[in-house]
This record gives sequence, structure tokens and C-alpha cells, in this order.
Amino acid sequence: MATIAIVNHERCVGCELCARACGVTHAIQLNLAHNWVEVTEDLCWACGACERMCPFSAIALPPWAEANKELRDKIYAQNRKPKKSRVAAQASVEGAEEEEEVFAGQSQ
Repeated sequence: MATIAIVNHERCVGCELCARACGVTHAIQLNLAHNWVEVTEDLCWACGACERMCPFSAIALPPWAEANKELRDKIYAQNRKPKKSRVAAQASVEGAEEEEEVFAGQSQ
């Protein structure tokens, strides 16, 4: 059995504060038909951010839950956009400066 956050649907009002707290994996989604949140088992890494954020105590982790940081890192690596290298960033800045000089020369 996977360890994921459990939603108490009687307490959940659909405010989505827990979904905003789940910023890395986005495991929590609002079910509009019922106006409560649902947790995707494959994406929940049991960090507890949702539990701490919920003002209604509608979402909780089991007492034995341990954060699965390997799952978090795997999902984060898949969703993360690669950073520009400093060389590529510098080249784009220099290219923009050259374009400004060309446009400035044409307007005179």
C-alpha cells in the first residue's frame, strides 16, 4: 500500500490551498463535480505540505508516512526546464545589444 495524503471529503471545502502547497509534484487536483480535492497516488511523495497548509484539517498523512524524496527528485527532474548556460545567456545578451545598435543607426 502506498503512503499518500488522505482527504476527508466531509471537511474539504475545495479551497485548493493544499494543491498550491504541492508545488513540486502537483499531486493534488480539485474535483469540480464534488468540490473537493483528490490525491494522485503516483505523484504524492508524502511530504506533508498539504497537511500543514489545510485550515480545515481535511487532508492528512498516515502516522507511519515517510517522505519519498527519490520520487520527488524523479518527478522534479522530469518537469524541470533546463537552465541556460552562462555562455548561452551571455551570447543572447550580446546579440540583443548588437540589434539595438543596428536599430539605433537606422533611425538616424
